[in-house]
Amino acid sequence: MNSLPFDQVRRFVSNLAKAQQLAKQGNIDLLAGNSVTGESVRLRGEFSDGNCYFASHSHAYDHAFCAKLCVAAGSPLIFVSDQGGQIYFVLTPRNAERIPSEILNSIGVPGITATGKVIVAGNTKTFAVKALDKPGYAKADINR
Repeated sequence: MNSLPFDQVRRFVSNLAKAQQLAKQGNIDLLAGNSVTGESVRLRGEFSDGNCYFASHSHAYDHAFCAKLCVAAGSPLIFVSDQGGQIYFVLTPRNAERIPSEILNSIGVPGITATGKVIVAGNTKTFAVKALDKPGYAKADINR
C-alpha cells in the first residue's frame, strides 16, 4: 500500500471507507477523516498560492487567475493575514478532505474573513479553514 503511485492513491479521496479498509488490511495507520486540533480563530486576509507569493510576493486581484492556476497545478494554498502579513499554509479541518470550492473560488480576493483552527509546528503556522464568513457577519481580526 505504501508503495502505490500517487495517482492510484488519489482515487481513494472520494472513497475513504475503501481506503480505511485497505489500510486496516495492510496494518497501516490512516488518519483520513480525523479532525485536526488547534486554536479556534477568525482571521481576515487573502488566500493565495505559495509559489508566486514566496518567490515574488505576487497576490491580490491582479494575481487571482495566476494564483488559482498555480494552486490547481499543486502549489500550496496559503493564507496571508491582514494583521502583519503573517503567512499560514492552508489545511482542511479533517484529514483527507478536499478544500471546498467556496475557498478555492475566493483565491486572490483581499479582505476575506474565515474561521478555523491555527496549528503551529516548529516555525510553521497552518490554518485549517472551516468556513468563510458570509457578508453581514461581524468581522473580527485576530492578531497573530
